[in-house]
Amino acid sequence: MDRIFILLKRKPGISFEQFREHYETSHALLGEKFFGHLLKSYRRNYTPAGTRFSDHGSAAENAYDCITELVFKDSNGSAELSRIASDPAVRGILTEDEERFLDRSICASAPFFPVESDPAKFGGG
Repeated sequence: MDRIFILLKRKPGISFEQFREHYETSHALLGEKFFGHLLKSYRRNYTPAGTRFSDHGSAAENAYDCITELVFKDSNGSAELSRIASDPAVRGILTEDEERFLDRSICASAPFFPVESDPAKFGGG
């Protein structure tokens, strides 16, 4: 099963709350519209300022505001997503929306292959 992480940073001048609101009410809906049929899971993991373990309560700026996880139904899902996203009409719609709330120069994506520890091995079973 293919999986992709997408690291997203909000555009300068946009609050974390505005970023999250736009993502949930616009961009996530576009993702569901164009790619939902490919996905087993579409999870958005938000990281508000001051919530990192190393911040100790400070309001430090995070490197990314959201880590999105796409889990595809089958192994060719990411290739099909790329094919659909490369369509000029779809690409135009997505890019126009991204320009409203993302710092696209910082955002990144990559496939990942999770490895989980067995909780029984460290007494968490």
